[in-house]
Amino acid sequence: MLTKTEAVVLKAMKYRETSKIVTLYTKKFGKLNVVAKGAMLTTSKFGASLEPMSYITAVLYKKETRELQFLSQADIVKPFLQIYSDYTKMTIGLSICETLYKLIKFEEENQKIFNLLVNVLDKLNEAERNEINLLWFFLVHLLEEIGFKINFEKCVLCGEKFTDKNLSQKVAFLNDKGGFLCSKCEAGATNFETYSIATFKSLFWIERAKLDNVTNLKIPRNVNLEIQNLLFGYMKTHIEEAVDLKSLEIYHKLK
Repeated sequence: MLTKTEAVVLKAMKYRETSKIVTLYTKKFGKLNVVAKGAMLTTSKFGASLEPMSYITAVLYKKETRELQFLSQADIVKPFLQIYSDYTKMTIGLSICETLYKLIKFEEENQKIFNLLVNVLDKLNEAERNEINLLWFFLVHLLEEIGFKINFEKCVLCGEKFTDKNLSQKVAFLNDKGGFLCSKCEAGATNFETYSIATFKSLFWIERAKLDNVTNLKIPRNVNLEIQNLLFGYMKTHIEEAVDLKSLEIYHKLK
């Protein structure tokens, strides 16, 4: 069946002498592997459309019984030129693509995830400051969409809503419960990770922020490191595929 869908390139690798196997996250079908014949040739009709993070319209031959589909045509919908010319943006964008590549199963259509991916990459392309916030925004909302929403509003043990009175300067997070503890419950709890109140408040703000505003918040480096540790620690607890994510060390690569 010949079909057409919007897609974002997550990964591409050489296949035989002249072709590529490309992993797409598509609007209609979710994650797909496709063969792009002749994509390695300098005269290839695909040009630069199969680079990671490319937002394209893909025309492909899709057969339900086949794991590898065949890509007939790929046209760039919107070029993210500012991402490719900036090391920080490139690193963040590739981390987003790697996360989807590792965590999402093949052929599970989810338009919310597709829209999240495209919108975050578009905002990353335009961003002029605090780009790392977009990775945290993406991960928090991706986790929610795949069933691992982090609870920022109530203690995961007693259910009491958080206020300045029941949170200390160090806040306990239970990976197995996916949320934080009030100061009373923390006193009797075990096997929790401890993070600063600034980390809690920054992540809570990002979770509630609109995408257009998410880069307005300036987060100190030490807090970004804690956010990274919290999110990836939580992901590794619940999602086996998250264990070997290279994105785990992303913030150490950025200035």
